[in-house]
Amino acid sequence: MKKIPYGISDFRKIKLEHRYYIDKTHFIPKLELMPDYIFFIRPRRFGKSLLLNMLSFYYDIAYQDEFNKVFEDTYILNNKTNEVNRYYILKFDFSAISIKGDLDDNFSYYCNLKIIFFIKKYKLNLQIYENYPAHKNLDKLFEYCRYENIPIYIFIDEYDNFINSIFMDSEDDYKKIINSKDNAIIYKEFFKLLKSGTSDNDSALKKMFITGVSPLALFDMLVEEMKSVKKTRDDIVKEMREHKKKRAEYQSQGKSLIQAKRKQKDMYKGNV
Repeated sequence: MKKIPYGISDFRKIKLEHRYYIDKTHFIPKLELMPDYIFFIRPRRFGKSLLLNMLSFYYDIAYQDEFNKVFEDTYILNNKTNEVNRYYILKFDFSAISIKGDLDDNFSYYCNLKIIFFIKKYKLNLQIYENYPAHKNLDKLFEYCRYENIPIYIFIDEYDNFINSIFMDSEDDYKKIINSKDNAIIYKEFFKLLKSGTSDNDSALKKMFITGVSPLALFDMLVEEMKSVKKTRDDIVKEMREHKKKRAEYQSQGKSLIQAKRKQKDMYKGNV
């Protein structure tokens, strides 16, 4: 009997361990008809991470030898596109970034680790510095790959998790990041660099796939481009504030319930 891959978003692991997998590979040719830079917004538990993981494996030049084994019994095995195993894959998952402590340091630390892994994985003759801001190291990587004619496909899972967590924790900190004109705000500079990479025909950044649950962060970072949808942005903020209020209420109710249970337990002990 096949196991259900509950909570597992590692496509390779699911396939090699013969777990249940609902084939989504027939979407690959359709996705390639779309623009090269895809912004995929869906609710949580929608399967975004697994889809992203499957796509990254499909396009990764490093996994050509495993392709047939991993994609066995899928639509795409016998219907490969011209872009299969063509790209160097740079992956980020912003849900892994802590909001405790210095936000810029946390963001750069995580992103630099992923950039270093990318360099080691593909054995690139490039050195970056871990203590540099992430966007500067990414820019250096782009320039190197452009010179070496290396096509990069960037996948960012839960792009808004980090910034939304900041919003839920402190709206003041969120506003400092979003509204700041200071180019030292690494999160904003990181996305500005990605945006410039998508508009440069000579860029090493050839494709990008971003997932998230809300467009709020992009609305705020690209405020000039998003003026026409300001009302939508305000609606999103209102919903997030309501969610924040409800979360605080649930936490308060949870604490009260725990206290009541402890009191009940103490009374029981006293009667024994």
